[in-house]
Amino acid sequence: MSARLNPVRIADDVFEFQVDTPADAQALATHLRASLEAEDIVAGLDRVAVRFDPRNLVEIETRLRDTKQPETARQTDAPLVEIGIQYGGEYGPDLASVCDALDLTEDAFIAAHTAPVHTVEMIGFTPGFSYISGLPAGFSVPRLARPRPRVPDGSVGISAAFTGIYALNGPGGWPLIGRTHAQLFRANDPAPFLLTPGQSVQFRAL
Repeated sequence: MSARLNPVRIADDVFEFQVDTPADAQALATHLRASLEAEDIVAGLDRVAVRFDPRNLVEIETRLRDTKQPETARQTDAPLVEIGIQYGGEYGPDLASVCDALDLTEDAFIAAHTAPVHTVEMIGFTPGFSYISGLPAGFSVPRLARPRPRVPDGSVGISAAFTGIYALNGPGGWPLIGRTHAQLFRANDPAPFLLTPGQSVQFRAL
C-alpha cells in the first residue's frame, strides 16, 4: 500500500477516488470490493466510484478515508488474445474518414493498428465494451457528431487514444474502422466476456 487516498463525495450515495492510471483504478476497485460492503464499485480510466447506502455514510466515509492505493500489477496469467478484424467496407464505414483525419492510407492505418500489443484498460459504458490502449501517438480522432442508434456487436472503433470494441449490440458514437467475429460474449460462461481489464490484445487483419 502507498499513500492514503482522498475520497470525494460527489452525490448523496457516491464517493469517488481520483487515481493516476487505469491499472491503478482496477487495483483499487479490486481491493475495495474485497474489503468493503458497498452497493457498487466501478473503476474508470482515472477514478473509482463507490456507491453506498446513505444510511451507512459515517461508517463508509471512515473506512474510505483510511484507504491507501494498493500495489498495481498487470494481469499476467491470462494469455494474449488475438482479435481478427475485417477493416473497412460495410464493417468499418468510418475507416476512410479516420484515415483522412490522420493523413494515412488505409493500408498504413491497418499496419499501424495491428503492429503493437494493446492493453484492455477498462470495461465501459455498455456491458463488455472494452477501452483498449496502445494506439500509436497521434492516433486521436473525435467521436461522431451524431451517435448511431444501433452498432452491431463485434464492431471496432477508435476515439481519443483508445480502440473500443462493442461486445453487444447497442447505441454508440465511436468511428467504426472494422468488425471482429470473435466470440466476445458467452452467455452461459461464468466469465461471459472475452476481454477483461489488464489483458493483452493483438489485432490481426482478416
